[in-house]
Amino acid sequence: MITITNKIHWLREQAELHPDDSGYILAGRNISYRKFYLKCKSAAEYFLSYNIKENDHIGILSGHNYNFFTAVNALWFIGAIPVPLNTRNTPDELQFQVNKANIKFLLIDESYEGLSSSIKNSTKIPFPYFTEHESLNLTNIFSNPLSTSALPPEGLIKSEGQESKFLIERPALILFTSGSSGKPKAVLHTFGSLLESVKTTDSLSALTSSDVWLASLPFYHIGGFMILLRSLVIGSKAAFPNSLKYEEIKTSIEQFNPTHISLVPTTLQRLINDNIRPNNNLKIVYLGGGPSDSKLCLDAVRKGWNIVKVFGSTETCSMSTALLPHELKNKIESAGRAIGSNQIKIVDEEGKQLGPIQIGEIAVFSKTLFKEYFNEPLITNRTLKDGWYYTGDYGWIDEHGFLYIEFRREDLIITGGENVAAAEVETAIKSNPLIEDAYVFGIEDKTWGQTVAAVIKTKIKDSITKDELRIYLKERIAGYKIPKEFYFVESIPKNEMGKVIRNDIIKLIKLS
Repeated sequence: MITITNKIHWLREQAELHPDDSGYILAGRNISYRKFYLKCKSAAEYFLSYNIKENDHIGILSGHNYNFFTAVNALWFIGAIPVPLNTRNTPDELQFQVNKANIKFLLIDESYEGLSSSIKNSTKIPFPYFTEHESLNLTNIFSNPLSTSALPPEGLIKSEGQESKFLIERPALILFTSGSSGKPKAVLHTFGSLLESVKTTDSLSALTSSDVWLASLPFYHIGGFMILLRSLVIGSKAAFPNSLKYEEIKTSIEQFNPTHISLVPTTLQRLINDNIRPNNNLKIVYLGGGPSDSKLCLDAVRKGWNIVKVFGSTETCSMSTALLPHELKNKIESAGRAIGSNQIKIVDEEGKQLGPIQIGEIAVFSKTLFKEYFNEPLITNRTLKDGWYYTGDYGWIDEHGFLYIEFRREDLIITGGENVAAAEVETAIKSNPLIEDAYVFGIEDKTWGQTVAAVIKTKIKDSITKDELRIYLKERIAGYKIPKEFYFVESIPKNEMGKVIRNDIIKLIKLS
């Protein structure tokens, strides 16, 4: 349940309402809302010393720790807009994002100084760090640390004479899309859309201040960022693993005993393979970030995991639909129904709404929607129409309102005038017991427009040939859908959210 008024910054309000309650857990230590508030205020003073101003865009290159959220709240106190950046990006990819989002300052965790060394067009600022004794290392900027006995006055942070007012319609965050199939877009959210996303999750899961959220996804993706936001707005706890490596996630589930965990299918699969049972306090596992294999979901449920399949995006500020545990048995292939006040419809190429069981583009109407793609008005206007977000995903809705996702627009391959859904071909390939994973895509072709290609990971090397796989597929899909080219690889490159990185695929096949 959300109890704050939203009239002042969320962190200040939680620090006033629940000053001694633990908000954050890391390495066995609990950090109260009061202490966290004070550290964020100090960090804001540090940023002001670098002349960061209201409405400046601040890139954040940070490790997976609670210093990241310190920086975010400190920037919000000033009225600046945080832009979390993917630490797995190359310098060229980071430079693209710095330019695209008009990033004026780049806040850098010391672990990523090398990665950022060649970045231009932004002023670099070292991260303010917490020590083991809960004080900030501010490079001796402050000689008199703030007292933790009382909250400082609201006017402590000065930005042209006043702390920036907390307004729900103000820009709050820029996050980049994954860019798994092209250049990433800079998605701008307001405080209002962030808040509405928390409300939507609350309507689904009845959140409480005693909940413990495991920070199990990267903060530069919307799924990871919203874990921190939900805990803050609800006034509950967020627990930080030492990293996002699988072993750390597995250990953190036992160590922190969370009530809520967000996972991508690859992580859940490893937990199931290792025969890991859910912890005692666990209420829900939100499963998203990519296609969720039906067998995986059913295996997880049999082992006691309370799975909620979710569908959403950076633009929708996380989950838009959800498939609840009691619905899994009969609707296992579905992405669920719209949650909260969200609405979902299916439209044809002219934007006309289609009826049940008709495939078309998925459109979402929600208070959680992003404001714009920053500096891309044409794409924004094509994507946001009359309050609806046209997702670029294709699917259908059954007579009971359950959504089924078929493919993304960029996953539609047009070869010789025939439409081929990559997902259908992938499913056929992966039905072969010798295949562990597959990714299907189109290659430009002068004669056919596109030809169908596939990268394949087998369970055992050299266990099946291209010709044997073609024979297998002939019994399952039409001939024009069978890939003309097969590329066998040791692994299929994916990001932390389980999405295939298309650009890396292209590099792989060029080398093969």
